[in-house]
Amino acid sequence: MGDKFQLIHDVSPGTTGWTVKVVVAEKFSPRVAQRSPTKYQNLTLMDSEGSTVQATLYGQNITAFQDELLLGKTYLISNALVKETNAEYKAKSGEIQWTISGRTRIRRVEENNSNLLISTYSFTDFEDLPKYMDSNVDISVIGMIIDIKPRRIIQTRFGKECQVQDLVLVNKRFDTVLLTMWETFVDNECKYICQNLRKKLILIGKHLKVTSFNGLSISTKADSSFFIDGEFELVEEFKSWGHTNSEIIDNMISEKHYLTSTPSKLSSKLSVPTAEKDFTEIKNIQGLKTVKQFFWIKGKASVKVLNQTYWYMSCNNCNKISSENYGDIYQCVFCKCTDAKAIPRAKVYMQLTDPTGYINATAIGNPAEYFLQSNAEILMNQTLIPTAASMRLSMDEDEIFYVKAITQELSTDCKFEILFIVNPSQIAGDKNKGKAPVEHIGEPIKFLEPTTKRSLFHSDTDDAQSSKKKCDKSTIEITKKNQ
Repeated sequence: MGDKFQLIHDVSPGTTGWTVKVVVAEKFSPRVAQRSPTKYQNLTLMDSEGSTVQATLYGQNITAFQDELLLGKTYLISNALVKETNAEYKAKSGEIQWTISGRTRIRRVEENNSNLLISTYSFTDFEDLPKYMDSNVDISVIGMIIDIKPRRIIQTRFGKECQVQDLVLVNKRFDTVLLTMWETFVDNECKYICQNLRKKLILIGKHLKVTSFNGLSISTKADSSFFIDGEFELVEEFKSWGHTNSEIIDNMISEKHYLTSTPSKLSSKLSVPTAEKDFTEIKNIQGLKTVKQFFWIKGKASVKVLNQTYWYMSCNNCNKISSENYGDIYQCVFCKCTDAKAIPRAKVYMQLTDPTGYINATAIGNPAEYFLQSNAEILMNQTLIPTAASMRLSMDEDEIFYVKAITQELSTDCKFEILFIVNPSQIAGDKNKGKAPVEHIGEPIKFLEPTTKRSLFHSDTDDAQSSKKKCDKSTIEITKKNQ
């Protein structure tokens, strides 16, 4: 990028006559300030030494400069307002920030600084994603987009409606993972992806998080940023790999196994505790009054209330409850999907115990089917109060549970949901001698011969079948792609 211009660290409040050559490293979606109606947009600018500064546009300047400051492009910038960052934001935004306005001089430079830019990325391998599940760790990923699911509307526990859309990414080992895009990313990136899905775009994402939703998936954050088919050597290498393996990838897209199962390579690397000290004792979470925490618990589960409903009719797109009849096609009032299908989903209310105490917890979907040793259709058709002969009602041995605690509505106490159930003997490599569900997560449970191993890791995944309609009509309109 040359050395005849100042570097970012040379510019401070009061510096005059400066010009810095920078590349636009990140460009975030415009947002509205929390404490005022002002709209703002943040950018991360990088100089030739890799130093960065946050630059901000406000109000009408966002529109004025939308074609001037393009992601990945290089510019000479001078006369921006330079000021110290407010103390509460310094840890995230740095000591100094720039404000870009009509007084700021910006001139584009025809240079390719993609290698410098990509050198700042540290990509997380798909196999390593479980290490960061439900943590605050930012990750970056690269993958080929092979599918996009219909846009849906969800309601947060605070009652706010949000739009989300799921992408399916594949890596060079043919592992797949779901990336959930929220809000403005649906309006911008997802619209472009819908229009260009056949091109098998290469996505580079930064500032993402790993969640236990749908078994294991990646999700955007407010400060996430993306390059889609960026001008990088590793993108061209990925494209070349895709061309060489096009037949395998096309078969994956056609068969769509990724919509109904969590890849075995991911599940086998789930970061399950093995030492007793790493498990949470139930006595320590009884009466918990905090918001959204996750725990590994080793213990037994049993059904104490036999007279309960062990299934509910749900939307196949969002899993929310439905009043429709089994198999009906309808418009879901929750996710707004116009071709939702009503399907049964297993659910069980149980007691989870360890030597220190007990909690009441709910398992929904696959964990419920695994515990009950039955599937949702069978449970739907069962009319009598269950017995030990018709389904499993208790565990004889300890198993490992991944439990989510969230605050209940109209209550300060937490409720608990079991997200995963792991058989300890499988971690040690022992063979199971009893009957066990098939490994494919999300499919109706079948029972295997006693010689077959039990699946290592049982989680609830999206039961939705692939929709022929890739995108809602409202998401087809293309927006301008980041250059």
